[in-house]
Amino acid sequence: MDPTVNFPHDPRELDLGARHHWCQRLVAQQRSWLTRMCSLAEPKPAADFPAFLLATPPFTALASRLAVAVTRSDLPTATQDEVDRFVDAFGDYLRTKKGEDVFDRNARRAG
Repeated sequence: MDPTVNFPHDPRELDLGARHHWCQRLVAQQRSWLTRMCSLAEPKPAADFPAFLLATPPFTALASRLAVAVTRSDLPTATQDEVDRFVDAFGDYLRTKKGEDVFDRNARRAG
């Protein structure tokens, strides 16, 4: 059974407790993806970066593009940029929910 079957479409919907729960539930994926992200992202993500998100349905497409890469130079420039945006956007995911509305598409359209 897929351990991410009940993961929400928008990972920002989860409260901090649920985020930590998912990180623990996907601990093997967290370790594996965090190691890989340290080779793929600039700057390298912090030790508490939620790399496990790459094992969840919302990030399936990005994870598949990263699957064949060993180093950053193995990625097309557009994917490198996407990785860096991903690390920037979710860097505080396990620390706070403050400021996440910046990524809300509706808020950007209204402003």
